[in-house]
Amino acid sequence: MTREIFMRAIVAMIALIGLTTAGCLEVAPQPPLPATTMSSWGPAGGFTMTSGSTCAGHATLSLGRASVYSPCFTGNDNIVMCTDTTAPMAVQCSPESGYLMVNGAGADTISYVRVR
Repeated sequence: MTREIFMRAIVAMIALIGLTTAGCLEVAPQPPLPATTMSSWGPAGGFTMTSGSTCAGHATLSLGRASVYSPCFTGNDNIVMCTDTTAPMAVQCSPESGYLMVNGAGADTISYVRVR
């Protein structure tokens, strides 16, 4: 009878340790999203930049050129940032109404985002 009580105590302790360990292994909550708009002002003027743009992505060049068609490009006055993610090469991005023309080297992958 005492051996049975001893075994039940061991099972209860293992269960308690298991529950405690499971409670310690919780996944931390995701941090909040950063602010979407940032403004800066100085003696010479200022600017406002908005992050979280839906007008961003990647384009793979074919023979050094690619076109990205999207209604978020509204004209040649759009400010677009582009970078070659394959190699440190120069990239030219030219926004127009309804599309973005990208020129670079070979079949590189280009990341782009419309800032304003």
